[in-house]
Amino acid sequence: MKHTEYAPYAGFGVEYVCNPQKSDMKMQHYHDSYELYLQIAGERTLLLNDLLYTLRPGDLYFLKPFELHYTKSYESSYYERYLMNIPASCLSPILTEPEAAALFGSLDSCVLHLDEEQAVSALNAFRRAEYYGRRKGFLSDKLLCSVVLQLLIFISELLSRKEISEGLSAERIPDEIVSAIRYINRHYSEPVSLEKAASRAHMSRYHFCRVFHGATGATFLEYLYNVRLSKAHQLLLDSELPLNEIASRCGFSSTAHLTRIFKNKYGMPPREFRKRAEH
Repeated sequence: MKHTEYAPYAGFGVEYVCNPQKSDMKMQHYHDSYELYLQIAGERTLLLNDLLYTLRPGDLYFLKPFELHYTKSYESSYYERYLMNIPASCLSPILTEPEAAALFGSLDSCVLHLDEEQAVSALNAFRRAEYYGRRKGFLSDKLLCSVVLQLLIFISELLSRKEISEGLSAERIPDEIVSAIRYINRHYSEPVSLEKAASRAHMSRYHFCRVFHGATGATFLEYLYNVRLSKAHQLLLDSELPLNEIASRCGFSSTAHLTRIFKNKYGMPPREFRKRAEH
């Protein structure tokens, strides 16, 4: 497991990409910040939990922290997109901590399809956020917060009207693999083996591993540990649970097992990671 799937962000970030060639993530990853993504041109495929979405111009997704996701190109190689990473503290210049918590708490990870007018409005908001994010000074910070707040309220209103794209478990991902992904996502805290997953998919181990990697960008074991580590990471930051309890809840056989896997991924043991996060 050479690749780390945790992509940390020290602060607010917005990025525009125009990619003329096929580009796939190495594997699923997650952030400790909220993520907004707007498809501008071309197509991109998003695997979120056990659903596959084909992102087309005007599609926007919103992800909560620690949400595993993976994007790749299939037939369409060219795409343009904006991506925004929003730490919870980003809104502190204009919202109190309880107000920000209430706003973020009202939002769920989702994929939305915008009509033409909504897509233009969202694109302009991303561009304004990019502009204000490059500027310095408290006024720019407040203007940036204002744009982000408007985008989040916009998403909240769309969610309340249930304008959510249907998940496409497209023919590219066999139902058997979707079933295996759901099995891992729901039973990660229990003993989960390759043999069990392949058996549930009614495939040989070799065939299952090949199809699973093609669908998720990760091996079976990488995906399983991705899920377990994202849960452990969240508990380390958001709770005061002892390490042995976190290990048990996240499917690790012992504190030593959690420590070994966590250190292999992040370069430090979980106890040190938690201590650094507190300062």
